[in-house]
Parts: sequence; C-alpha cells; structure tokens
Amino acid sequence: MRHRVYRTHTRASHWRHTAPEAILALVLSLMMLVPPAGAAAMRFQQRSLYINNPEPGATTYHKVSFRYMSALPVGSLDLLYCLDPIPYHACVPPQGLDVSQATLSSQTGETGFTIKSSSPNRLVISRDPAKIPIDNESAYVFDNIKNPIDITQSFSIRLKSHGSLDATGPQVDFGSIKGQVTTGIMLETQVPPMLIFCLAEEVESGCEQTSDTHYKELGQLSSSATLSTQSQMAVGTNASRGFAITIHGTPLSAGVNTINSLSTPTASIPGSNQFGINLVENQTPVIGQNPEGEWANAVVSEGYDQSDKFKYVPGDVVAYSPNVSLMKKFTVSYMINASPNLRAGVYSTTVTYIASGRF
Repeated sequence: MRHRVYRTHTRASHWRHTAPEAILALVLSLMMLVPPAGAAAMRFQQRSLYINNPEPGATTYHKVSFRYMSALPVGSLDLLYCLDPIPYHACVPPQGLDVSQATLSSQTGETGFTIKSSSPNRLVISRDPAKIPIDNESAYVFDNIKNPIDITQSFSIRLKSHGSLDATGPQVDFGSIKGQVTTGIMLETQVPPMLIFCLAEEVESGCEQTSDTHYKELGQLSSSATLSTQSQMAVGTNASRGFAITIHGTPLSAGVNTINSLSTPTASIPGSNQFGINLVENQTPVIGQNPEGEWANAVVSEGYDQSDKFKYVPGDVVAYSPNVSLMKKFTVSYMINASPNLRAGVYSTTVTYIASGRF
C-alpha cells in the first residue's frame, strides 16, 4: 500500500511541476502570433523595373510597375534608390545615379500624381488622397533619369505608399525592386554591295543562265528591207541609288563608209541609212518585247522607250533605277536600213553595255 501511495505521489508531483511550464509556453506562443498594432501594411505585388537604356551613366527613362494591395486612401508614393533593398537598412545611393531632374511623363492604373519632391536618389509623387481598389495594377514612367555607373553591382528602389501628401506618417503598402545597368552587346553586320548583270542573245531573268551568244550575222543589206535582231540583258542591285546601263560603240561602218545612227527617236524608213535601238516591243519591224520583272522602278530611259522608234547615241543611259531594284530583264531591239547608194562592204559594229551600281 505504501508503495502504491508513493507512486501516486510521484505522478502528482510531476504534473505539479510541469503544468506551469506548459501554460507558460502556450502563453508565449499566443503572444508571438498576435500582430503588433499598426502593422496593416502589405507588400506591393508584381513589382518590376524597366530601364529603356541600360547603359551605365546614360540618361533615359525608368518605368516602375506594381500592384497596390491595400484598399486604403493613398496620397503619395515614395521611391528611394539604394544599393540595398531592405527598408530598415541604411540607404547607400547607387554611384552616379541622379533622379533629381526626373519628370513623370506617363502613369497608368492609379493616376493623378505629380512630382512632389526629388533629390539625387529619391522621388516623391503626390496627389489628393484617394482610396485604391484592391489589386490595382499601376505603372509610372520617369524621364530624364541618369543611370548608375557601376555595372558590377545591382541597385534597388524601395517603394512605400502613404495616405499623406508628402510620404510621411504611416505607410500603406511597401516593397522593393532590383535592377542593374549593363554595357550592351553590339551586334553588327554588313550587307555587301551587290550588282548582278548579264548580257547575251538570250538570258534568264535572274542571270542564272544565258545563251552565251554575243555575235549576230544579219545577212544582206537591202534598200527595200529592214534588217533587225535583238539581244537581252538582266540587271539588279541593292545600291541605294539604283543602277544605270549605258551604251557605247561606233555606228555600223565598212572602212570609212558608215550607216548613220539616229540621234532622236525615229521610225524605220527602208531605203535610208539608219541604225538605232530601243528596249520595248515593236510592230515595224516586228521585234523586241517590253521589260520583264516585278520591280517597277527599273525603267527604260526616255528616247529608248517608244515602240517603233529607234535611237542610238553612244554614252546614253538606256535603262536605270533610282534606288534598289532586284532583277529586271530588258530586250534590246536593233534596226538597220540602207540607202540605194550605200557603198558595198561588210558593215559591222560592237555595241558595249556597262551597268553601274550607284552606291
């Protein structure tokens, strides 16, 4: 019996000593869970900073965006630039930063703010206090901000909203944003100057292939018939001022005897000495065709663009474009007439075309 009483006494004694400790621990836990008075401020959500030109020391604009969380009146917003984002740590301004000349150029969401005060690392914007809807997303663009110069260290903007007009008194919401300036990566490339030109009796529009024929035997001259033939050329360039094709060569001749070239656009007249060209489709004689290709700015020059009229002046520009023109095909028609008193001989000439890109 004694033994049993002793064990009962021991258990009772144990609870007598431990119960106060358990109660004390519970009270301490409850005290830690009770929030201090006045701690209703919430963190801004979806905080972001966009720096238009992130180069160190550049003068640019900063766009600060976030979502208000507390449905309380807000009259001012405090933006403090520091190296450290922690609000209760000492603020060390980023080296080289200057926001003292900033202007508020744009605002969305909660608007009506103007700059109340500024210093090299702090901006305060203010308005008449107004209640903010919960979860209101807003953005503010500040022009004429000079970036920090240290590319090795990030910086922060400590944000606080207040019900007052001057960022004093209790805060409503708070939060920080981090950013960093950096030297940009320069990407540089070059498009080489390009001029594509081909010439033969027949050519493909892109100069992929040509007939490789550069000589033409026209047969017997006659005062009653017109001799004619044609050749083709294609050209394209990325030159900013386009291209020009010029013609060079003497009139048809046999020794000292020549067939006159036409200095103005003239119709074919059998029985007269005539040599001329054009770059369009003709019916008299039936020869040639109009230019082919999508590039409407590549055209035949005046004087060589009239159907059934021919001209040949060495040094003339026969086709051109005023700016970039990729691949246009031209057909050149040649017309020859001879008078009855033309001296006998083998009449020939070499016509040379020079295409120039005007870069």
